[in-house]
Amino acid sequence: MNMKKYAIVLLDDYWHPADTILPLLPKILPDSEWNVRVTDDPNYIGALSAAPDLLMNFKDGIANTQIPTPNWYAAGAWSPWTHKLLVEMGGAGYIGVHCGLANIPQDNPVYTELLRGRFLSHPPKCPVTVHITAQHPVTEGVTDFTIDDEHYQMEGMWDKTNVLAMTQSQHGEQVGVWAHEYGNGRVVGITPGHTTEVLLSDGMLRLLRNAVNWAAKR
Repeated sequence: MNMKKYAIVLLDDYWHPADTILPLLPKILPDSEWNVRVTDDPNYIGALSAAPDLLMNFKDGIANTQIPTPNWYAAGAWSPWTHKLLVEMGGAGYIGVHCGLANIPQDNPVYTELLRGRFLSHPPKCPVTVHITAQHPVTEGVTDFTIDDEHYQMEGMWDKTNVLAMTQSQHGEQVGVWAHEYGNGRVVGITPGHTTEVLLSDGMLRLLRNAVNWAAKR
């Protein structure tokens, strides 16, 4: 009998409430295969004594509209914690989805070392096409699809990762999906995903399921 794998899902901020993400989780992390811990506290992973199989981040670095606005990445602990999980403790998988790529300081190792891509801005929601550009386990069986979403404008170290898909809209073309190994772990970035409707669309579900399987080495 196969043992269930363990996933930690970080979510919930002012612009991306938990209720947007929660309907997705049974679709990509079914109870028959996964034990899932959902948390809104980035500090939760700091107390772990063993690495999970997967860490999924759906939480903006700026969690609310407070002025001055605190940035939990800038607090500094998230970078060594994720490094420990992926490099020192057996190699967790890490997937940053949509807001999980947002408001990461430019000099923070979560951007410069772990993710290698980060959100800069977005125009109003519009039709966005996800155009697959590379064959990879994350894109296996995924064909181009169009969603009504925020078209994330990105900055990245694209020569240090594998770009798998571009996003295209009236606002131009951006890197939309990428993946690479980091220490003993695997990292995936996926930029679409502002609404439940987008997350549950056929193309996104296939992409996210593939990302889960690849990052968690299933």
